[in-house]
Amino acid sequence: MIYAPQSSPGLGRLPACIVLLALLFTPQLKAQDQSEISSDTRLRKEPEGVPLVSLPAGTEVETKGARGDWHEVVVDGWIFSSSTMATHRDGFDLVVRASADGENIRESPNGDVIGRVRNGTLLHKLETRGGWTHVSRSGWVPKGAIGARAASDTPAVSQPAPASAPPVSPPPSSPAPAKPQSDPDRAAIARETPVFATPQGGKYGTLQTGAPARILGHSGEWARVQVEGWVRESDLEEASGGALTGITAAEVRSDPSKYVGRAVEWRLQLIAVQTADELRTEIPRGQSYLLTRGPLPEPGFVYVTVTEAQAAEFRTLPALQELNLRVVIKAARTKYLTTPVVEFVTRVAE
Repeated sequence: MIYAPQSSPGLGRLPACIVLLALLFTPQLKAQDQSEISSDTRLRKEPEGVPLVSLPAGTEVETKGARGDWHEVVVDGWIFSSSTMATHRDGFDLVVRASADGENIRESPNGDVIGRVRNGTLLHKLETRGGWTHVSRSGWVPKGAIGARAASDTPAVSQPAPASAPPVSPPPSSPAPAKPQSDPDRAAIARETPVFATPQGGKYGTLQTGAPARILGHSGEWARVQVEGWVRESDLEEASGGALTGITAAEVRSDPSKYVGRAVEWRLQLIAVQTADELRTEIPRGQSYLLTRGPLPEPGFVYVTVTEAQAAEFRTLPALQELNLRVVIKAARTKYLTTPVVEFVTRVAE
């Protein structure tokens, strides 16, 4: 009696139809993971979150999951090695340390620009080549900014033409004019509008229609902008070194090294006075803290550590009261949640 070995037959012994289907179907599956950005947009850390990379139309991305009106995608390209620094934060390898405007990411070393990465963005390192580093970053873009991949990139099965048919040459076509790439971070003031220190905060002044601005961040229906202009030197005075204003929690989480230890002014809604337990490792166990919502109008939460005397004062306030507080950022997030931890300094006059 002869026993045949218990192994799968080699590729050459499979039926020809199965081999053909496998060869044709595999690249099609791979192609379905690739898409193109159909309109200028920004890659964000989370849906509606802090922007990380400005992406022009035509940039190829790898599509992953979906959440509501957002697609999770992966962008990879090449960046100047000198514009990055090593890090081990949140499982990433590099952080962008370039000019205030960020740094370009390219299709290949010295290749076409496929996006612009914001300063402070965390990246995965794939490889290095000379003065360049191959990096990748996942994030979220609106579904409306994702288009179908070009047809030429999708494998297709063509039927051979009859032997008697003469070859057909495609008609000559003129190259399409290059579409100018716009910067989604740049904007112009559409109408005369007031400028506020914080969302729903004190008014700084007024911007006129057409004034150029750079978008730095978003918080609900608000956009944090930077404008440039000229004032008389006699109208300037030395800064007092006070707290930062207009900083969102998303910005703090995206670049903790920049904000931890800094004083900020946040408008927060008081929910309750609580006592820290073992799950909030960033706060000494047993210490009192304020559970607050904000910074308004953001929907998240903030833990504000206070002394026992301060906790007693806050317990006398009505629940859900909105307060302007000056605080010092102690942690950009907790071990288990995205909630920032701050230390109370003082209340700011309304």
